[in-house]
Amino acid sequence: MKGFNHYLFWLCALALFGLCGLYFSFYPSPAWQLGALGGAFLLGGGLYAWLAWREGFTRLFQLETDAARWQLHTVLGSLLILVVWGALLVPAGALYTRWLGQDAEFSARVLAKEQGGLGCEFRVELVLDDGGQGVGTCVSERVWISLPDHGVVLMRGKRSDLGISPERVLQTPPEG
Repeated sequence: MKGFNHYLFWLCALALFGLCGLYFSFYPSPAWQLGALGGAFLLGGGLYAWLAWREGFTRLFQLETDAARWQLHTVLGSLLILVVWGALLVPAGALYTRWLGQDAEFSARVLAKEQGGLGCEFRVELVLDDGGQGVGTCVSERVWISLPDHGVVLMRGKRSDLGISPERVLQTPPEG
């Protein structure tokens, strides 16, 4: 089963990279959300087609009917596309933004603060730049402590075409 092992290797490697996204503070732009989906279909579908052809999945699994082959390719291909999408959307976008993004200031409306959870010790639900949708994002303990429970704040971070990575709070709303 050498061929299926190659598939599992790529699937697990991409899944682990995707899980790293739980630790990134990143807010993907709407354009990147669509771009990551298209990229996942191209990269994941291409990777699956190459692996299936190279390793002969239909021979490997000894499938004799077209329906069984179709089901195999649909399930395994969809799974790989899903994992590639998870790896592209947040981890790849966050790394790109962190390394190549421009320093920026932006306003954010804090909707909720949570402590603890899966892969994220300090989580904040923010609406950035008058966006209509709140997005939960992981932040450092320093940022989490400096944020109010609710209200509009001025933040600094990195911005790219792929999204925004908040790094610190510059100004909180006046108390009163």
